[in-house]
Amino acid sequence: MQLQRKHKDWIWAYLFIVPTVLGLYIFFLYPMVSSVFISFTKWNHLSAPQYIGLSNYKRLFQDPTIWLEFKNTMFFVLVSVPLTVGISLFLANALNKKHLLGKGVFRTIFFLPYVILPVITAQIFMIVFNSRYGLVNGLLRIMNLPQPAWFSNALLTRFVIVLVTLWASIGYFTVILLAGLQNISPQYYEACDIDGGSWWVKFQHITFPLVTPQLFFCLVLAIINSFKMFDYIFVFGKSNVIVRENIRTMAFGIYEIGFTYLEMGYASAEAIIFSLIVLSVTILQNVGQKHWVHYS
Repeated sequence: MQLQRKHKDWIWAYLFIVPTVLGLYIFFLYPMVSSVFISFTKWNHLSAPQYIGLSNYKRLFQDPTIWLEFKNTMFFVLVSVPLTVGISLFLANALNKKHLLGKGVFRTIFFLPYVILPVITAQIFMIVFNSRYGLVNGLLRIMNLPQPAWFSNALLTRFVIVLVTLWASIGYFTVILLAGLQNISPQYYEACDIDGGSWWVKFQHITFPLVTPQLFFCLVLAIINSFKMFDYIFVFGKSNVIVRENIRTMAFGIYEIGFTYLEMGYASAEAIIFSLIVLSVTILQNVGQKHWVHYS
């Protein structure tokens, strides 16, 4: 009887595991292996894939557009990530004050932009920064200041993209960091007060070390989100092809090469290189975390 019961338990265990394994195979392993295979071929969706060896990779490293995409991608990573995490930590500290009224309301207000689809967010900011009837240029007009065409200049469009990224993601990271701050025992701060510690001493020796696990999570997520920057490039670049070509990222390049120009082999090669870059950054983060992340 016991053997039969154990056998039934194993059957049920496998039945519960099967959907997860199938999902992993269908949505991760199969596409990944297929991309590697396709990257060695010339394929346009219509004809059969033609094996061409490393030609796609050779072309990739000689293509100036790819280097522009890499530069733009790194720009958004290096600019957006520190600003996002830094401002989120500042807001989380502000919301963590004991006598602050309406904490729940503020948390909700900050979090709302995160649940809006990126395409909708981009459309909202297209209206806000519209050169003729936008809110921003309307305010500049009232103050007799120049009203730029925000989406006709690559530099200004990058600025808007960074601003949209901050607006859309800060709320989520603020809530995560606030949860970490609320887990810090008040006894640490009370002991610091007895010793006459300033707010900076408290932040440097108590707040920052004890919130590093949440900071690390936010940092990893912010970097991944910046690497896969696509929606804002797609929406903001529609109005001006020249600007779009100057702000394009690797994620946008993979989409355009594969689904606009139908060069799936070349797009897959770029996707593989892109994945390796993200994987390398993730490994470096995980290796480096032991030097500054404190889990106790």
